[in-house]
Amino acid sequence: MREEPYAIDQLYADAKSGHLKEVFACGTAAVVTPIGTLKSAEGTCVINEGKTGEVTTALRKALCDIQYGRANDAHNWVKRVS
Repeated sequence: MREEPYAIDQLYADAKSGHLKEVFACGTAAVVTPIGTLKSAEGTCVINEGKTGEVTTALRKALCDIQYGRANDAHNWVKRVS
């Protein structure tokens, strides 16, 4: 996994070729949300048969575990708010 600029044309090419294994969006309210389908004027691409991928699942679990106090706080960063 890596983070880098990614042109939309390349995203669609990778989705159509099967090279793209999973896609997700993340944010404050969305947490980590799988994206199963990409749609554009050129057509529709289904990612991973519309199923949630392993990386997406692991990231969502890790983030939710932090948010709900289930994760180990090795750096003492978490402060409980009542």
